[in-house]
Order: sequence, then structure tokens, then C-alpha cells
Amino acid sequence: GPRRDRAPDMQTVTMERDQTAPVAAPAGRSDASGTHTRRVWLWLVPILLLSMTATVAATLRTSTTFDELIMMAGGARGWETGRFDIQPEHPPLMLYLYGLPVYLSQPAYPPYAEAPRWRAEDGQPAVRDFGFRYGYSRSFLWESGNDPVRIAFLARLVGALCAAALVLLVFAFTLRIAGPVGAVVAGASVAFLPDMLAHGGVAYNDVPLALGWFGALWAADVAIRRPSIARGALFGLCAALALSVKFSAVVLAPAVLLLLLAEAVARGRDPQWWRGAATAAAAALVATYVVLVAVYRGDVALAEFRYGLEYTFGHVNRGHGAPAYLLGDLSRTGWWYFYPVAFLFKTPAALHLLLMVGLLGIVRRASDSLAPVSAPSRVRRVLERVRAALRSPLRMPVIGAAMFGAALLSASLAIGFRYALPVLPLLCAVVGAGCAALWTRAGRGLRVAIVALLLWHAGSALSFYPHFLAYTSEYGPGRDHGHRVLLDSSLDWGQGLLEVRDWMRNEGVDRIWLSYFGSGMPGGYGIDYEPLPSFMPLAPSAAQDAPEPRWIVVSATNLHGIYLPGDPMFRLRAFEPDTVLGHTMMVYRITE
Repeated sequence: GPRRDRAPDMQTVTMERDQTAPVAAPAGRSDASGTHTRRVWLWLVPILLLSMTATVAATLRTSTTFDELIMMAGGARGWETGRFDIQPEHPPLMLYLYGLPVYLSQPAYPPYAEAPRWRAEDGQPAVRDFGFRYGYSRSFLWESGNDPVRIAFLARLVGALCAAALVLLVFAFTLRIAGPVGAVVAGASVAFLPDMLAHGGVAYNDVPLALGWFGALWAADVAIRRPSIARGALFGLCAALALSVKFSAVVLAPAVLLLLLAEAVARGRDPQWWRGAATAAAAALVATYVVLVAVYRGDVALAEFRYGLEYTFGHVNRGHGAPAYLLGDLSRTGWWYFYPVAFLFKTPAALHLLLMVGLLGIVRRASDSLAPVSAPSRVRRVLERVRAALRSPLRMPVIGAAMFGAALLSASLAIGFRYALPVLPLLCAVVGAGCAALWTRAGRGLRVAIVALLLWHAGSALSFYPHFLAYTSEYGPGRDHGHRVLLDSSLDWGQGLLEVRDWMRNEGVDRIWLSYFGSGMPGGYGIDYEPLPSFMPLAPSAAQDAPEPRWIVVSATNLHGIYLPGDPMFRLRAFEPDTVLGHTMMVYRITE
């Protein structure tokens, strides 16, 4: 702030005022008492209750997905033995969090085995044994006397809490910049994202990354606007936590640099701000390092962190090692447009309309604020307007979404829309701010339309309960035909075994032929089967002299043969299944 021994110059005062001004008139706010602002938090209660209930209830209806069993078993093993080395290609924070409730439930453990070393001592490339982590985790869940459904439920509660925390964070941010209406619209938009409902019920790191990404960007923006040691340290803490969830959070570096550049251009020559920014940056770096060392259990050289970061860059550049799938086509290198197309099919059409309404509101708000500028020349007027835009409260979600989106478009990794999850809450904040900008000047018709779009958005996602992972939007070929547009973790990630078990019980089917895409053990869920080619070879049936099954059940991903040499299921694609379980498990009756 200004020194006490001189009057503050008007440019500095105006700039500080502009930085804290909301992007939209905060409809419904009471400036005198803040009553309406406090009351708006009550609107969040039914939103969170409904979305959390749907997410948590769905966890009891879906089998473990492909990679989450490692988080559950490996985390519990770490708390039991003190060794969290089962999966060094990912940071360990989520192993700690997902493994803790499982460990506290006092499960039985398989015989202890040393995990293969992840770092070679002689400087040669590390040899990673992926078989150990899956073998140990499968033995933990299905061969040690534990209840796999209960184990998964305990771990998945942590993911559901992360999803709730993200809704609260987006709500609080939008309330600050756009008022109560914007906060409700943004919070509801995030709460009922189909992938939020789906991955909030999965014990993996995609939703926690979205939470860490949003929180770190907000902390960075606050520290850049009003730099101080405390705010810089807070940003460092948030950045370290995001990096401790998933290495793709490294995209924070260019995003923060862009935020810093925007503030520098908006400030112009302001030596006091530059000094404060340098001090805050130093505090952020120190805090980031200290927290990372703590997360990595005192590894001051951060060797494990550096190994994981190097692996991630290689994985992103080389691809997944198997063909990507989009709209029936296969590609070894993916497509730059994979995520924009997946966005259309994995989010409701109502959200796309809300996004257009929000952008309209932001444009109208911006055009209203362009009126008189006191600068004497046209160049100065343009410069002042550019500076005003760079000071906008929306710069954080816009820059954050743009940077993460650019990283996605340049990657050769196109196996799941879940990788784009960090972008969606930022877009929802923009939607909320834009709708709030229109709300105060809109007629009753437009307000009703916004509410109707929110209800449509929520209803579209909830109608897929409990199979939120298999969601396809109104543009898709139909609920049971989503495999024609997307596969792998965008649709079929191993979650359908409980649905198969229940169908067998209800229909009186004793045994099936099974081709399963996932890491779970079907026999551990009570499914009697004869094995067909699968991603992970299925154990042969122990039944002797049992009649040959009359039904074939095939996971959607296996049906298209992405991971199966020789495409052994291609003949089945010529037939319509007799039924589809959970929108992903294709069931065929063997006839004469």
C-alpha cells in the first residue's frame, strides 16, 4: 500500500480497486450485512448432498477400475511396512490418502515381498516391473480373505471428499468474483459433471489433480496481485500438493508465468510490486521444496520425484503403447482434436449451452466497461483497456484452462477424457461469472432458461446412475452404443463386474464365456466363467465336467481389440448383443 508520509497516487488506488472488483454485479448480495452472501452457502447444501449421495452410492455398484486397486493395496501396504515404493511413476500423496482408511480397517496382507527397485544404481535406465504392483494388489483384494467391495468403498470415500472439496473451492472462488448467482451456477455445474460423479467415486488421482490445480492457480493469482511472503508461501504449499498428486501439475510453471506477465503488463512501472513479487516468488520456491521433501519422506535430493517427472514426460511424448480410439478409428499417435471431440461426448449438451450463455454475459459486461477512458490518445485508450482486461478476475480460470488445454492438445496420450478433468472446473467458473453478468439485466425468460439448463445438466448426468463412467452425451449414438465413439477409461475401465454378477444371479446363468478389460479378478466377485482373450489373462475355471456356457460377455474395449493381439473379437462386432450391462459389458447368447 501507499506510504503514510505521502498521498497515494490515483493510478495505484484505481488499479487496486479494479483488481478486486467483481466481474459481474453480484446479484442478491447485501452490502450492508452480507446476509444474502452468507445465505447463498445454503444453496450449496442440496447440491452437494445430491451429487455426493449419487457418487458414494455408485461406488457400491461398480467393481474396481483398472489402476485404483494399486492405490488401495499399495497405500495400505505402505502404512503397514513403511514402504510406499509400489508405483514411483506417480507421486505418493494419494497412496497415503487412499491407503489410510484401508490400513485402519486392519485388513489381511499377502506374504510380504520386496518391490523391484525403480532406480538403477549404475545410472542406467530404470527397469519397472508393472507385474509386481498388479499381482500384489490383486492378491491383497481377492486372495487374502478381504472383502473387495468394502475395501474399495473405504478408499473411494477419500475420492468423494476430494470431489466435494473441489465443488466448494469453485463455489468460493466464483462467489468472490461474481456473487451468489455465479457461485450457485458454477458450483452446480461442477457438482454434476458426469466425470466428476464418475471419478469422484474412483480411488485415483484425476479428481484430486483437478482440486490441486484449481487451488494452486487461485493461490498463485492472489499472491501475484498482492505479493507477500505469506501469500507466496501459501502458493508454494498448494503447488507442492498439486505436484504430489500427479506430475502433470508441472504445467503450473508456464501458467503462473503467464499470470505474472499479465500482472506486470497491467502494473507498468511499479518498483514496489516488483520487489514484492520477487520476495513472494522466493517464498513460494522454498515452500514448494520443503513440502515436497516432506511428502517424499525426507528425500532432500528429490530423486524419486525427478524419476517420476522424467517418466511422465516420456509417457506423454511416446504415447500409451497401444492404439488410441476415437469414433471407430485407431491411431498409434492419437489426434490433436481428441479432447475437444471427447468434450462433446463426455459433457451434457446443457453445459455447452450454459457455456455459450456465460460467454455472452462476459462479452456484454466487457463491452459495457469499455466506455469512457480518460486517456488523451487512442493508443493510451487501447493500452488502458488491455490493462483492464489483464486485471480481470477471470484471468486465472482463462489462463489455467488455456495452458492445460494446450498441454493436452500437444500430448500423444489419448486414452481417456479423465486427463482433461482439471480444465472443466475452470470452465464452470467462467460459466458462473458470465451467467451472473446476465442475471441482473436479464428478463424472467432468460433466468428461467438458465435454471432449466442447470436442471438439464444435472438430470443428464444423474440419469446414468450408477454407471457414470460410461456417460455419453446427447450427441452420442445411444447409451449402450457409446463404444462407437470412445473406449478405454473414457467409457470402459473395468467397472462392470458387479453388473455381470447381478445379471447372472437374476437370470439364473451359472457360467459364462468372459473377455474382460480390467485388472479385477472376476472369480473374486463370484463370477463363474470360462476365459476368453483378455487384457490380463484370466485364470482357467476350476470347475470339472461343467456344462459349456451358453453366454458370451465381452467388455466394450476388448470388443474392438485395442489391446488384444490379432483382434480376436472382430466376428462379434457383426452382431447386436442380446443385452448390454452397465452400458459397457456386451452379452451374446450362443444359439444353434
